[in-house]
Amino acid sequence: MFKACKKCKALAPLEATVCSICGSSEFSEEWSGMVIIIDPEGSQIAKSLGITKPGRYAIKIGS
Repeated sequence: MFKACKKCKALAPLEATVCSICGSSEFSEEWSGMVIIIDPEGSQIAKSLGITKPGRYAIKIGS
């Protein structure tokens, strides 16, 4: 299972204390949808979501 960073929407393991993408420590366990970005510079989806680093991201985050 994963939790989502509230700042950048990156998915992290439940035991993580800091986001590996942006360094935030604010997470939500309420999220839905996942996108995996391998090449953010060549991905139209990454550009439309504002993602600049490779990784797993939530599409929608709850509170």
